Amino acid sequence: MLEIRHKAIECIGCAQCVEIAPNYWQLDDEGMAKLLDKTKDYGQFEFAMGFHDDEQSLKAAEDACPVDIIKISTS
Repeated sequence: MLEIRHKAIECIGCAQCVEIAPNYWQLDDEGMAKLLDKTKDYGQFEFAMGFHDDEQSLKAAEDACPVDIIKISTS
């Protein structure tokens, strides 16, 4: 499994993550990205688990984020 970390409080609403990996993010009512199926929430960071089959799209979302608030790592 992959660990997804998302610092939602710093989201600017560009929606790149939603477009690239819609199974993991969606926009909320204010137009900010929210991590779906989060397993933990530590202050500013949301955490979720991702499938290795989705690693390419998750890494693409990480790379596309203009404010660098998405981190993907192997757990």
